[in-house]
Amino acid sequence: MQITIIAFGTRGDVQPAIALGQALVASGHHVRLLASAHFRNWIESHGLEAASSTVDIQALMESEGGRDWVEHGNDLFKQLCIIRQLLNQHGRFMAQEAWAAGRDADAIISQFTSCAYVSSIAEKLKCRHICMMLQPALVATYDGTAMLNAPLPNRRSLINYWFGKLIIQPAGWTLYGDLTNHFRETTLGLPPQTRQQNIAALLATPFIHGYSPRVVPQPADWPAHYHTTGYWFLDEQPHWTPPAELMRFLDSGESPIGIGFGSMTGHDNAAITRLLIDAVNLSGQRAILLSGWAGLGEAELPDTIFRLEAAPHDWLFPRLAAVVHHGGAGTTAASLRAGVPTIIVPHMADQPFWGQRVEALGVGPRALPRPKLTAPNLAAAIRTATSDAQMKQRATELGAAIRAENGMQTALDFLERYLKD
Repeated sequence: MQITIIAFGTRGDVQPAIALGQALVASGHHVRLLASAHFRNWIESHGLEAASSTVDIQALMESEGGRDWVEHGNDLFKQLCIIRQLLNQHGRFMAQEAWAAGRDADAIISQFTSCAYVSSIAEKLKCRHICMMLQPALVATYDGTAMLNAPLPNRRSLINYWFGKLIIQPAGWTLYGDLTNHFRETTLGLPPQTRQQNIAALLATPFIHGYSPRVVPQPADWPAHYHTTGYWFLDEQPHWTPPAELMRFLDSGESPIGIGFGSMTGHDNAAITRLLIDAVNLSGQRAILLSGWAGLGEAELPDTIFRLEAAPHDWLFPRLAAVVHHGGAGTTAASLRAGVPTIIVPHMADQPFWGQRVEALGVGPRALPRPKLTAPNLAAAIRTATSDAQMKQRATELGAAIRAENGMQTALDFLERYLKD
């Protein structure tokens, strides 16, 4: 069967898509993966066909709009406005490339960034459509543990349900509605949709959620064809050799903490670097500073901090005392799997949600939103994460439970049943 996976996003969005693609290929399917242009070589190195793309997510994140998104991402309504501006610039290219990549597909698997218009592609082609989500679907539920931006995140409540019904569930259409209808009319030759029609189409679409039910239990009031499978990990450490300088640093003292904000850029990354240096000094810990797309650590660093451009999380994180990161779904998954306490500094999108879950599970301190981040409060969080014995024990136990799951096989079993029906 010809399957196209659409995974526009940062590395944390693409990595589980590659893992899922590999599993489908091993089951006898042909998989084409569409992602940002600069991921092409990485995708092909894992034996998958990379669809042609001109969209560059890294360049987008480093643009003024992308930096604004990072700076204001903890404000829900500012976030929606900025995303709409970015979609006005890039969305039509993304939809056209999804059409080109999927027009011979028997099934298309999309993520949140493409579900709205891929639903229309599947309608045109009369092919199967599955949404793969790395965070809970935007569907109303009483259960605040499984809804982004829930007013009562750790409770079941009618307030959560109506907030989801009125705000969260229509959010995809608010962002993608104009783009979807323009695409339907000009490219697909389909009539425009109403918001209700688009929401109804997605509610009828099977969803697979690539995270552990131990981290986000599946709500009882979700549709029956929404499934929480467990994480889809792509282990890359067999292909990576650690630098000798890194090994010397790891061996020269107690386990350091790791700090990195991945693809999160900003308007003054030098200031963030200075803040992180001050926080590490105040905490009394050693640290590995992962520079990421933002280029953190481009300053004179003390001997207690080692700058590293990147490393496979499955290799690095188990060697750390704690991890400080932005709370992207992929990085959160890796830190929880490693069994070490997690400190989340959410910048935007689903990151505040993962910060709430880490705190609720007791495997990390309260999240520190980027606008409120200071050296003293980050230092305090680091001290808590590295000294709280119960927190460390809970993190160890959760990591062992996640490592015992087989989310990939669960997802594959569901997909095989669905594609054969």
